[in-house]
This record gives sequence, C-alpha cells and structure tokens, in this order.
Amino acid sequence: MSSLEKCLFRSSAHFLIWLSVFLIWSCMGCLYILEINPLLVVSFAKIFSHSVGCLLVLFVVSFCHLLKKLFSPMYILASFVIN
Repeated sequence: MSSLEKCLFRSSAHFLIWLSVFLIWSCMGCLYILEINPLLVVSFAKIFSHSVGCLLVLFVVSFCHLLKKLFSPMYILASFVIN
C-alpha cells in the first residue's frame, strides 16, 4: 500500500468516525428538544449506531477496492492505451 493510499484511507476513516459521532449527537439532541427521555430509546440508539458502523465498514472496504483498482498497473496501462 503506497503512502498516498494510507493517507487517503486514514483521512476518510477519521472523517467517517467524526461524521457518525456528529449524527449520534444530533439524534440525542433532537430527543432532548422533543422532551423524550433518551433512556427510553436506548434500543433506537443501539440500532442506529450499529447501522452507522456497518455503513462505515462498507464504505471503507469499497474505497480501498477503488484505490486498488485506480492505482493498479493494468488499469494505468489500459487508460494510456485507450487514450
């Protein structure tokens, strides 16, 4: 894995982690605004955090596959031949 791939992987992982934290905090904030006790919706929070985690894993895996394809020698050679 090249240094560019590592850098892109780390930055996208950090972004997605902070995005998921922000989404969870915003959902909890909405519950407080609506005067709903957050302890009553613990199951909702667990399901939501699990689904965000699954989406994060799927995004990272697909992003890694895309980077492998983009930086593979055959793809680079084929792009020069076609153009």
